[in-house]
Amino acid sequence: MTDADYSESAFLAFIKHSVVTGILRPQVARARKQAAEQLLTQLKSHERTDLRLLDVDELAARFHILQGSTVRPESLELYRARLKEALNDFIKWREDPHTFTPQESEQRAARAVTQRDDPGEAKAREELALNPPRSPYDIFSIPIREDHVVYLQNIPLDLTSGEAAKIAAVVNALAVPAVIEDAAGEAEDDE
Repeated sequence: MTDADYSESAFLAFIKHSVVTGILRPQVARARKQAAEQLLTQLKSHERTDLRLLDVDELAARFHILQGSTVRPESLELYRARLKEALNDFIKWREDPHTFTPQESEQRAARAVTQRDDPGEAKAREELALNPPRSPYDIFSIPIREDHVVYLQNIPLDLTSGEAAKIAAVVNALAVPAVIEDAAGEAEDDE
């Protein structure tokens, strides 16, 4: 296939297709989709149209430079490895979809699940696999200074604006009062 589509959109469609057809387990597809959503934001235009031109290691380095301390190194390494695996599978599948096979254990487990489902269940599983509900255990990173990030965890899924105001009030109570900040600034100026 010389005119096969190796674009970003074809790659994302492949990830979705791999869940529906049982090529990959939903957890694997979800992890790969998440890695793609993170790293592919930094693609250059020529890379977007042909992912075979993409150097994933260079893309991860580019992402790290632009994102700075908002992404932990171990998370970036995981994204890099998952995207690399996903692109390798995508390119192999694009070259010959009829003979393509990922790791046998993944394929067997995924096909067993999809064979027992009706189309409605398969569609629901695909939606959950590709867009999982937010977990209350998600960690939200909030960069507050160039060299400091604060993390929030255990935010309830049904957080009300009153509860958010309560959390904000506690954080405000932890802040150094403006009078002390001003006095510290004046003390530095006197030196």
